Amino acid sequence: MRVPMRVPMRVPMRVPIRPASGFTLIEMVLALSIFSLILLMAYQAIVSSAEAQQRVSQSVDQQNELRSAYRTLSNAFDSQAQFFGDKHSIEFDLSSADSEWLEGVDWLRLVISNDQRLSAYIDSEAQASRLLSLVDQAEFSYIDGDLKHLRWDKIQRPNAVELSWREQGELHRWRFDVK
Repeated sequence: MRVPMRVPMRVPMRVPIRPASGFTLIEMVLALSIFSLILLMAYQAIVSSAEAQQRVSQSVDQQNELRSAYRTLSNAFDSQAQFFGDKHSIEFDLSSADSEWLEGVDWLRLVISNDQRLSAYIDSEAQASRLLSLVDQAEFSYIDGDLKHLRWDKIQRPNAVELSWREQGELHRWRFDVK
């Protein structure tokens, strides 16, 4: 009898199962969504900051314009110069003034133009210096006693001159007492 030969059976080797490495599609989409939301918030903060800086810069420029215009008008009236004008312009004869302000200048003309600016012209120059911009419904008025005039062409000086204008709906008035 023959004895069957034993053939050793092959036992399959067990390969250890490692957990899958990497991220699932859902995890990637979620991570990208969160990252894009964070970037969007950062962008909004930067844009908001830039807009705030621009508003502050415009406000500072406007305050500087107001200060310069007020100083120019104050000096002009303090110079004791003869002047005449209407509601849109006023001219100062500085050659008759005994002030050292704007020395060598004979005439100063302040004009409220149609493009909503108060500009200053010196002597016969065609080039104007902008004093105030974006003034709406601006006008000069000349106060003599209790009367308010829109034109002044008399030799004697009025008691006061008033510049009034609207800015963003708010009424502003500067009154200059004329000495």
